Amino acid sequence: MKPFVLFFFIALFFFTPLCAHDKNILIINSYHRGFQWSDDVISGMERVFYAHSDIKINIWYMDSKRINSEEYYAKLRELYKLQLQKNHYDLIIAVDNFAYDFVIKYYHELFTDEPILFTGLEQFEPEEVSSQHLEDRVYGILERRAIPETIAMIASMIPHLKKLYIINDTSANGDDSEPFIQDAIHNNHTPIEIEYIRKSTIEELEERFSQPNPEEAIFFVRFYNDKEGNLYYNNQIASMLDKSALPVFITDTLFIGKGALGGKLVLVKKLGEHTGEKAINILDKKLQALDVDTFQTYAYQFDAQKLEAFSLNPKPTVHTYELINATPTFFDTYRKFIDAVFLISPFLIFLILGLAHNIYRRIRSEQELRAIEMQKNKHQQFIIQQSKLAEIGEIFSSIAHQWKNPLVEIATIAQERFYAQEIQSDEEHNRYVQDIMVQVRYMTDTINDFQTFIMPSSEKTVFDANEAVETMLKIINHTIKYNYIDVSVDISNATDLRVRGYKNEFMQTLLNIVNNAKDQIKEAREAKKIKRGVIDIVLYNQAGNLVITIADNAGGIAEEKLPYVFQAYFTTKEHGHGIGLYMSKLIIEDKMNGRIFASNQNQGACFTIILGSTV
Repeated sequence: MKPFVLFFFIALFFFTPLCAHDKNILIINSYHRGFQWSDDVISGMERVFYAHSDIKINIWYMDSKRINSEEYYAKLRELYKLQLQKNHYDLIIAVDNFAYDFVIKYYHELFTDEPILFTGLEQFEPEEVSSQHLEDRVYGILERRAIPETIAMIASMIPHLKKLYIINDTSANGDDSEPFIQDAIHNNHTPIEIEYIRKSTIEELEERFSQPNPEEAIFFVRFYNDKEGNLYYNNQIASMLDKSALPVFITDTLFIGKGALGGKLVLVKKLGEHTGEKAINILDKKLQALDVDTFQTYAYQFDAQKLEAFSLNPKPTVHTYELINATPTFFDTYRKFIDAVFLISPFLIFLILGLAHNIYRRIRSEQELRAIEMQKNKHQQFIIQQSKLAEIGEIFSSIAHQWKNPLVEIATIAQERFYAQEIQSDEEHNRYVQDIMVQVRYMTDTINDFQTFIMPSSEKTVFDANEAVETMLKIINHTIKYNYIDVSVDISNATDLRVRGYKNEFMQTLLNIVNNAKDQIKEAREAKKIKRGVIDIVLYNQAGNLVITIADNAGGIAEEKLPYVFQAYFTTKEHGHGIGLYMSKLIIEDKMNGRIFASNQNQGACFTIILGSTV
């Protein structure tokens, strides 16, 4: 083995373990285990981290709801300092403001260069970060509660509402929400009176809202700490909300289905997932420091039983929402009975399923056979149509050959006359000879174009749809002109006119539609309904497709006949055969994987063709 190859394998052997490095994340939770808001946030983070086997997490609980003093935080700082002596983390995540304030204040005592990600705060002051010289390592996610939107929603859902109570507690979190609440109250332009409650107790609130009043409602932001500083648990708050004789609207998912009526809710677990995703981007060094964004993912959720109890309906104020505690279905009501039937009748169920499966397979087989037969018939009709066109093409080729010989002779005679020395000074004769040459060239080009047009395509190709339109119009130019019809082609909004398919058959499809429009215009003009005919052809791109519309001003198609215009042998003409539009649909939909449909718009009929992109 060569020396450099040996060195490569030795280096690979020793270097690979060094590259494999677990990423350690420390989550500092402001609260205790069991505090639902922070538990839901962490649950969302864990859901993201579980997909990354190299990420290890450790969670510390500060318990700041129950113990909140400088002496306690000083003891906590000493404890964390001991724990961090033997552990190093790649990222510190602070859940809510107590943990964030603690980490910022004691960062230089506890950590070295670890980045900080805060989540769930409602206020952020960059100056505080600057004062601690941490501008190069702080990231964050602010939580925004839909306070003004909820007030407007409540006013709309309860038109007779006269008074709204907004409840917020005296905690530091309540202080952060305070400016948003005050701003919403200040900008309230409804006749609703708003009373803002911050200092109270659960007992006082239960007593105050124990009597129903259809003209009042409650907007609950939070109430974990009362005016005496006592901490309430989620079950106590849920009990208070459930006892309320007034409808209670909320801002997040913590109490939906637990006494509250609902509202525009912050999805707390989604906040956690967003935090987890941002943490991974920080570890991968994809974000700049001081990247602070606001989480604004909401869902309208309502308790169905509370809506019924207060005779409220989110619609039409809220169009899309989710119902919690909805009335049980028949299956939910009789679940035990159904389970019992399943337990005592397994063989009967298997028999029924077997019979159903056999019936399904039989129906499916019949449907597949019919589909195959229908496709076979359509393909056969397409082949027959191509065969007929080929025969017509051969006949026309013979005619063209017979026509071209005299045209060549005429051109030769004209050229000889034109170049004869004795008549070169005769300007009138020269003009006649030039006219003859122009007409001969035109007749020859027309014969060649039509000969190419009438021959069937041998295989699919990529071609320019606008060029196909122009070629088709060139062939029928005279019949359009002498029927007093104005034709316009608009490609101003088209960026890609290429399509894949059978070019000649595509042109024949366009010809069928334009000829039908011409015939309808002719009838309308003879009936004195219009003076001149108009056919507008528009090509444009939409959602990766090429769309072609062909519209006329001939009065349209009778509404009762519109669904049948593409059926075989259906015709609106006295001497029509009903095969043209049927073959057009076959070519566009079965052979070019597109769609074609007819409609009435403005002054006449409009045929729309949609073809997929060639990319």
